[in-house]
Amino acid sequence: MQQYFANVPLAAGKPYFFTKEQAHHASDVVRLHEETVRLVYEGKAWFARTARVDGKFAAIVEKEDPQIHECACEMTLCMALIRREKFELVLQKASEIGFSRVVPFVSSRCVVREKQDKKERVAARWQTILLEGAQQCKRNIVPELAETIPFDHLDQVQAELKAAAYENAYGTSARLSHLYHGQKSAAVVIGPEGGFSPDEVQWLMDHGYQAVTLGSRILRAETAAIYAGSVLSEAAGDQNEVFSM
Repeated sequence: MQQYFANVPLAAGKPYFFTKEQAHHASDVVRLHEETVRLVYEGKAWFARTARVDGKFAAIVEKEDPQIHECACEMTLCMALIRREKFELVLQKASEIGFSRVVPFVSSRCVVREKQDKKERVAARWQTILLEGAQQCKRNIVPELAETIPFDHLDQVQAELKAAAYENAYGTSARLSHLYHGQKSAAVVIGPEGGFSPDEVQWLMDHGYQAVTLGSRILRAETAAIYAGSVLSEAAGDQNEVFSM
C-alpha cells in the first residue's frame, strides 16, 4: 500500500487531489488504479481509494487509520556533516528508523563544510529524502530537518536523555541501551569520519551529554548513526505497542 502526505485536511467521503508530483508517482510510476492508499495529514492517517475526479487523479477518503507508526520516544539525531552520499544514506535510514528530528552540525574534524550558495538547494534535497523515507515506512510524521549548526550550539538541543557516541568509550562507559529507562525524548550525537577530539568529548560531557559506547568495533559514522537509532527505537518500542508480562 502506497502512502502520501496530504497538504490539506482530510475528511471521510471527500476527495483528496494529489499534487502534481504525487499524481505522477501514483498514476505513472506505481500505476495505481482504484486501489487503497494511506493518506496522512498532520499526524492523522486515513485510508482512501484512488479514482479520477473531474479528470484529475484523486483518492476518495474512506476511513481513519488508528495506527500510529511512531516511536514511543521522540528521538533526535545530531549528525556531523559527512560526505554527501553517506549523509544522505543517514537521512534516509534515520527517517525509516523513527527519528523525529535531524540536526546537522559541523565539528573540528569534519571534512565537509556547508556551502552557503547551495544551502537552500541541499536542504530541499535532504527534506525530500526524509519525506520519501517516512512515506515508505508509513510514518505519521515527516522528520524535522534543523538548520546546520556549529558544534558549540549542541548545548541547545533539548532531550531527557542526551548521549554522544565515542569510539574510545568502550570499557569505560555505558552502552546506549543501558541508559534508556523510559525517557520520552532522547538525543544522540554522532561525530564525523575522523571522530571527536578529546576536547569536544569533554565539552559534550560538560554540557549534559553522556559518552556512550556502541560496542568494541569501531563503526563508520553512517553505521554508528543507524545503529544508535536502531538501539533506541528497539528499547523504546512503538506508540501502538502494549507490553504484558
